[in-house]
Amino acid sequence: MKILVIKQTSLGDVLHATAALSAIREAHPSAHLTVLTSTAAQELLTHNPKIDELIIFDRYGVKRDWWRRPGWTIEQFMQTLRAVRLNEYDLALDLQGSWKTVIFLWGARARRRLVKGHWWFAERFSQPAVHAITEMAGVLELANIPLGAGKMEVEVAPQVQTAVDRILKGLLRPGSKLAVFSPVTRWPTKNWPIENFLSLAERLSDDWFILFTGSAEDRTFLEMSTGTLSSEKGSCLAGRLSLPEFIEVIGRADLVLTGDSLTMHLAVAKARPLIALFGPTDETRVGPLASGEVIRANVACERCYLRTRCHRRCIEKITVQQVLDVIEHGIKELSAGEVVA
Repeated sequence: MKILVIKQTSLGDVLHATAALSAIREAHPSAHLTVLTSTAAQELLTHNPKIDELIIFDRYGVKRDWWRRPGWTIEQFMQTLRAVRLNEYDLALDLQGSWKTVIFLWGARARRRLVKGHWWFAERFSQPAVHAITEMAGVLELANIPLGAGKMEVEVAPQVQTAVDRILKGLLRPGSKLAVFSPVTRWPTKNWPIENFLSLAERLSDDWFILFTGSAEDRTFLEMSTGTLSSEKGSCLAGRLSLPEFIEVIGRADLVLTGDSLTMHLAVAKARPLIALFGPTDETRVGPLASGEVIRANVACERCYLRTRCHRRCIEKITVQQVLDVIEHGIKELSAGEVVA
């Protein structure tokens, strides 16, 4: 049996889809499982033991350059479509359902096509108001595949583990607890003020060591912001870790504090104690399903999904004391990768 799964949007969404991949593999242990994803998400899936083959589409390159390089853009689509059509699939599932993905579902040589959304040429399931993983489970059920104990899963190579051993050995004192703070998300409205992260770092007991993490674009801002943090208390590694190294660091954390972001989903996948700070997005649709702690301000938040400016500024109303109370009183116990149903 040959199965094609298509998922190529944001890294957090692709990580969500690994729960579906686990369920597919459990239902069809001998199937050849091919996954079509984006270049940005490739490192999330490279070492996933459930996957037999990866097909890579430069989704963000196309999104960025289509108007400057129309010929190259067409070739990217055609090259990926040719790779998809090399095999004939018994089942093809599009767990994203955007036009950039359904073009490959439509072009696939598949006996059955399943899609998230309302596309006319495939069997379809759409319930956008439910959690993203639950909606993907609805697509799987069309093929009589139960999500069951499907869990998010992400692995790295042994050499990455060795590299992180060296990094942390040079930073942490013996017996220290590691807290990973990721203050910056892709939306300004999802960012808790950096001053609050720093205040919390100073109020944590001395047995905590805080690593501030972020992308290369965040590096200057975070290094300047954390400049007053003593080397005994913490360090900033923003822009200094590869994605696999960052995944491994999350897997070593005794606490992860972040907004609605890839960091949040990685903490769940790696079964690490998590505090997720929510503002404009809906935790019932994208948050941790059964583990970690979600904190909201005690205000009438509209879950407005505004990316750059929110007049209520809900996330800024979360207090340092609210977060400190959760840390001191314990975080809801995690199970590996989080059981979803």
